[in-house]
Amino acid sequence: MIDIQEKKNKIISFLEMNGPSLPVRIAKAIEMDPVFASAILSELLNAKQIKMSNIKIGASSLYLLPGQEQKLEKYTENLKSIENDAYIKLRERKMLDDEKETPAIRVALRSIKDFAIPFRFNEKIMWKYTFTPDEEIENILTPKKKEPEETPEAPKAWEAKKEEIMGAKEESKKVENIFTSPKKDSSQKKAIGKKSGDETFLEKIKEFLEKQNTKITSIKEVNKKKVIAEVESDSETTLLFAFNKTRINESELMQCYKQARAVNLPYQLIVLGDLTKKMNYTIEAYKKLIKIEKLR
Repeated sequence: MIDIQEKKNKIISFLEMNGPSLPVRIAKAIEMDPVFASAILSELLNAKQIKMSNIKIGASSLYLLPGQEQKLEKYTENLKSIENDAYIKLRERKMLDDEKETPAIRVALRSIKDFAIPFRFNEKIMWKYTFTPDEEIENILTPKKKEPEETPEAPKAWEAKKEEIMGAKEESKKVENIFTSPKKDSSQKKAIGKKSGDETFLEKIKEFLEKQNTKITSIKEVNKKKVIAEVESDSETTLLFAFNKTRINESELMQCYKQARAVNLPYQLIVLGDLTKKMNYTIEAYKKLIKIEKLR
């Protein structure tokens, strides 16, 4: 009888000694058929004892232990040509401004998830080289002023913005779409939408959800036009898209559908008014994955 725990321990030991490895090498090391070895690797992966790379050698990803991520750099020769160009450019410059790059580089940055982390700064999408210390990014974004009368405000500015980095890879796996950003500190939230006194659109959404015994568990994006967040109701998690306008178009609906599918979640929409007959027909096509409500 196979001792599964013993095999798991052997896999951990093998990765400790050899670093990121292909599943076929791991199977050989623990003397198991690759199919059965893959099943054990899946269990370790689900338990977050090991990780799996985005970069592939042939058709296979690499398995590695948490903390071994930088060792994946020795496999960058397996990147496609344009992906390797994007990797080298980002590694050398530490950070890139998405809108200033060529379309090919922009697409490549979205593919090299082991080495590129997206975040927002001044409403723009930026890319951070995964292994660049936060202090270096701080100096690039908010360089210290030389005037003696100035106080060192740069660190404070960075602390406010650092919350927006989509940080650790585990988080980036949860939210594949790079046009979203993580939950912001309450001090950072901007007043958005139509206001009544100090009330913001986000606050309206929260009040509306509370009446339905629904709570926001993670805010993905907040701006003057919409709120994107994960919400939970009756132990069900959905991706919420709240629009600060009376109607949405088919293109916006398709974007919501794609973002929800990317994170494997059902989704719901909130709008300020009623939908057109044409939009209701369109939504019918997606009814298994969507529920929509009118903000009251």
